[in-house]
Amino acid sequence: MAEASVHRNPPAFLDVELATHLGGVMARRHRLPASYRPGGLERQLDELTVLAQERVAAESRLQPPNRPSARVVDRADWVSLNVLSVERLIGPPMARVAERRRRRPPAILERASARSSAAQLAAVLAWMSTRVLGQYDILVGEEASANEDVISYVGPNIVALEQRHGFDPGQFRLWLALHETSHRAQFTGADWVRPYFLSLVEEIVGALATSGSDLLVGVLRSVRAIAQGRNPMEEMGMAGLLATDAQLKALRRLTALMSVLEGHGEVIMDVAAQDLVPDHGRFHDVLRTRRSSPGAPARVLNQILGLEAKLRQYDDGERFVRRLRQAGGPELVRQLFDGPDQMPSLAELLDPEMWLERSSSSTR
Repeated sequence: MAEASVHRNPPAFLDVELATHLGGVMARRHRLPASYRPGGLERQLDELTVLAQERVAAESRLQPPNRPSARVVDRADWVSLNVLSVERLIGPPMARVAERRRRRPPAILERASARSSAAQLAAVLAWMSTRVLGQYDILVGEEASANEDVISYVGPNIVALEQRHGFDPGQFRLWLALHETSHRAQFTGADWVRPYFLSLVEEIVGALATSGSDLLVGVLRSVRAIAQGRNPMEEMGMAGLLATDAQLKALRRLTALMSVLEGHGEVIMDVAAQDLVPDHGRFHDVLRTRRSSPGAPARVLNQILGLEAKLRQYDDGERFVRRLRQAGGPELVRQLFDGPDQMPSLAELLDPEMWLERSSSSTR
């Protein structure tokens, strides 16, 4: 029996079909705007995305190799896309972790775990599907087809926000396209960004194959933080409670990377919008307020997931990039994409002068 268990296929950590079904059911509970017409919206966004990419390439000095394209999805579609993305991102390293384990739990427990993960992921994605406006899939790589290299816009949320705040649709949609094409330029205009991101995820997930004593270190660190009056979830959300020291180091590098990418996207969007989108300042203010003031249940969920900390760090990323642009213009900001060694640490993210000093020292 023991010999047979060694040769079992690695378990799936997630029941993809169940997560997609449950998430779709929950996402569809929210009504669509009465004037929502996905076909015309997609044609317009496809044209605006091409225009936005041209301006973003000029401002960022990052040139994607191909023409961008857009697709409009509803909330359930967005959930489905992201269930697959999570499985593609976490599945392979989780399978390698499982293969390294000396003992495997019974198959019935593995299936129960996959179903539990599916239910939890479905609930989180269904909630997020009501707030997301657009997304470029950062997992798209050389192995993907051209049909996957697409920016997805969550049409119902875009139309609902326009109606709620009286936004000019043409301006607002171009402004969103500037943001999403900025992210596409980051991942397709600098060929090291995607593999570096994936390597950090691999490192974080790989650290799950850890000993009980290593896990105890994370628990004790959280207990000490609570005793000192600090919130152990403040930095990394739920991960801050049990993460090992190795996981925290990788999480910090990943957070610094994602903070810079988000901040860079905000800055490039704002600069590119100066003469293209007259109402860009209002859009920026409304979405910043929307992002920073969720309701009480959402605030709790944000903290558990670490999103509250990430939002603060995204603001830090924007301040960091703006300081670099002030100090050396677009070319200095472009230097961030020369390689992973140009990414700031979290300390440098908070104090850009540290990064500027390191950068100037390396060129002397």
